[in-house]
Amino acid sequence: MSKALIQMKNITKSYYMGTNELQVLKGIDLTIDKGEYVAILGPSGSGKSTLMNIIGCIDLKTEGQYVLSEQDIEALGEDQLAEIRNKEIGFVFQKFNLIGRYDATYNVQMPLLLKGETYVESRKHAQGYLEKVGLGDRMGHKPIELSGGQQQRVAIARSLVCEPNIVLGDEPTGNLDTASGEEVMKIFRALHDEGRTVILITHDQEVADEADRIIHIRDGLIEKDEMTQRRRAI
Repeated sequence: MSKALIQMKNITKSYYMGTNELQVLKGIDLTIDKGEYVAILGPSGSGKSTLMNIIGCIDLKTEGQYVLSEQDIEALGEDQLAEIRNKEIGFVFQKFNLIGRYDATYNVQMPLLLKGETYVESRKHAQGYLEKVGLGDRMGHKPIELSGGQQQRVAIARSLVCEPNIVLGDEPTGNLDTASGEEVMKIFRALHDEGRTVILITHDQEVADEADRIIHIRDGLIEKDEMTQRRRAI
């Protein structure tokens, strides 16, 4: 039986400009089980990126309860939150966030170096993950020498190198051409097939349809929660 990995109850998020309150999330109830492949779909300004930041422990909710891996996030200190971000969640961003002066291998091994792994061991692990995403022949290339799709695959390898349970993608195909986007989506499907929980944030219906479940968000509320044709076919 599936076990709840993420549990959110009545999550709100507000930002304040002087005395003016801007409420971005207006009461989100959401459960995601371990091993699910979920897309959070919504237009610009819907609140999906804010929800992603809360799921990823990058930001904290205003009200409500968020339980991740049976831990109440509100009860954790910043060091504990940083540890969750480093170990529990692998982030893949639209703009890749690679460091231009370093080659692909060093970009991928950096999280391991920050954890205290030796240079030799971290480089070995980084190269293994670059092989996994089909970049075995690009390990010594800097980002400027790589295509957009290749840069995103480096970013995916970096997100995986600490072996997280959750892969969280923020518009992961947003800067890619169609062919590169399809290659990246194949990698996400393979990661899910290996047992990882995959959560994609997107405004693109075609990207969302690749998931097994779509959570539609609009104006800070969940509008619809449905299984996709892919999931219903299983």
